[in-house]
Amino acid sequence: MKRFTGIGWGLLALALLSSPVFAHRIEAALSVVEVNPTSGVLEITHRLYAHDLEHALDLGPVGAGYFETPEGQVAIKAYCERQFFLGDGQGKTLALQFVGAELSGDLLYVYFEAGRYRGRDLTIDSNLLQDFTEAQVNQVNVRRAGKTVSARFQTGTPAKRMALP
Repeated sequence: MKRFTGIGWGLLALALLSSPVFAHRIEAALSVVEVNPTSGVLEITHRLYAHDLEHALDLGPVGAGYFETPEGQVAIKAYCERQFFLGDGQGKTLALQFVGAELSGDLLYVYFEAGRYRGRDLTIDSNLLQDFTEAQVNQVNVRRAGKTVSARFQTGTPAKRMALP
């Protein structure tokens, strides 16, 4: 019988820890606020883990397919409007128009538009999924003309004023 070497034990441990039993969710969301180069419209995309949103909305056993139903779309819209704030440089709310949401594997992509925006700064607050887990960390990337600025929001982080690049 062949004996395991240190590398063998390491590979075995890695295989066991990567199994679904030991899998650990990433408690993070990504939002991108981008100025459309053609129209000047602010486009907002949130990338969320669908399973976490199921818990945040306390949906029980309905499954992620719920998000593709008309009722699910309404729930997503209302949730994101409560948990994500977008304002101008002085903190005045910018009206968001819900475009829709779609599932891609275990991720949910949620789309909004905020109309044409000519200001230089935005005020942003991202509390997405922080009502589900205090460990949630959200990154917001603001993009214009191929340049990006980023901010991170942990539970309790106040709104941030971000300069459009």
